Amino acid sequence: MTVCTSTLATLALIMLAGCHGADAGVLPTEAGAPPQPELTLVWVGRGQTERLVDGTWQRAPSFDYEFTVEQRRYADHWESVKHLRRRHPDYDGSAGPREQTMYFRLDLGGVAGDVVPVAIASSLGRGDGHADPDFRTAALRLHADVPRAAPFDTYRIDQHYDYEHGVLTETVALDEGDAPWVRNHEAAVLFAPHAFAEPPTRQPRPTAVPPSQAAR
Repeated sequence: MTVCTSTLATLALIMLAGCHGADAGVLPTEAGAPPQPELTLVWVGRGQTERLVDGTWQRAPSFDYEFTVEQRRYADHWESVKHLRRRHPDYDGSAGPREQTMYFRLDLGGVAGDVVPVAIASSLGRGDGHADPDFRTAALRLHADVPRAAPFDTYRIDQHYDYEHGVLTETVALDEGDAPWVRNHEAAVLFAPHAFAEPPTRQPRPTAVPPSQAAR
């Protein structure tokens, strides 16, 4: 995919909020150990990036990324920390550092009409959304904390949790109002607490030579 340099320069704003205050960190400070969540899930996946050019979605593989999400679920809210890594050799740095960390807090309301309202505070901006009571699907919208010159002002996130298969799929869109600009298709697999009866991996040991053969 070929994109002019000036266009790529604007991509520096995509994750600007996620990099904001890097020296201080994006996570809220807390003295002592945090409260024990009801459930902790870790998602590991990959995102593929597309950009809308002349009305057509075009792939931008150099902006693809790997990510992990540490998701802690409490009775009245969720907290997630997302670590993002771009490893493509042609990535030009215009969307921020190759490695980024983002924080999200989702405060959950009571079920109303089979919908759970969600209020969002994050390192990318504030927003709201809704989920179903089983948390299988969610639609979230964030007002992007970016400068006015940014080519987008809204994050739209659609999530689909397939718990039975341990898969999470998301579409993360960066829009200017209702006009789409960039979207990322994410797919992740679930890593949950698990005990092993024995070491899960081993380095092969040298095969012992029988004494009778060694004497030859």
